[in-house]
Amino acid sequence: MSETEDVKNNPEPDQPAKLKNKKNVTVAFKLNGKNYPLWYRLMKVKIGGRGAYSHIRNEPPEPGSKGYDDWEEDDLVVFSWIVDNIEDGIIADFAHHLTTKALWDTLAITFENKADKYLIYDLEEKAITIRQGDLDLETYYRRINGLWINIDRCQKQPITCCDKGVNQYRVHSNEKRLFKFLTGLNPEYDSIKREILKEDPYPSVEAAYGWVKTEAARRNTMPPASSPPTEVVGNYAGDTSSGEIRIGFAAQNQRPSPRQGPPPRPGS
Repeated sequence: MSETEDVKNNPEPDQPAKLKNKKNVTVAFKLNGKNYPLWYRLMKVKIGGRGAYSHIRNEPPEPGSKGYDDWEEDDLVVFSWIVDNIEDGIIADFAHHLTTKALWDTLAITFENKADKYLIYDLEEKAITIRQGDLDLETYYRRINGLWINIDRCQKQPITCCDKGVNQYRVHSNEKRLFKFLTGLNPEYDSIKREILKEDPYPSVEAAYGWVKTEAARRNTMPPASSPPTEVVGNYAGDTSSGEIRIGFAAQNQRPSPRQGPPPRPGS
């Protein structure tokens, strides 16, 4: 049997595996209408990871065309992946679509533009008000960086005129976010914050986080020494236990010298 005849008689090994044999797709949360930007990203990664990206990107073939039946079977699988990750309360508004791309495009039209302004406001407010507080350094950075990532996904690029304008906007945006990151840190990092702000140009937020993380590790390994006991500063003595503040040298002159004897008795 020739190689050509063998391929004709055994076509399956050269064919891609059916999507129905792939594992079901599940993301961290279901679409509820308010979380579309991140849901969209997670679903896109999952669908692309299953080798089915074309079903949300390309127009479907004509019904009855060659290979249409196989394509439709796969498309129904991808359709089910999306529907399974939508909240029950809104599934009925979208389940009537005939193809995955039609469903995907309708979800974008319904949620992307209408929700963006409100989402950006909410995310920006959270990014402005977040503080490290009781959070460890890694958690604080992860949360504020996650907010910025979601903001960038929601809003459109405000500058598209030229490469120079885009780069200038990115530098300006990085500076604002760097200041916000540093402002939210606890006071124990004030010294490293001053060092970062001396840099010209300013480092990226990621680089600044690396500096702060190194400082945090140093502080854990070499904690600052305890404060020295209170001493006389200038001409003032710091003894306030009696409610009095005495002038340093004058107070010392009023104290009896340990080498002198007791004061003379009257009439002696």
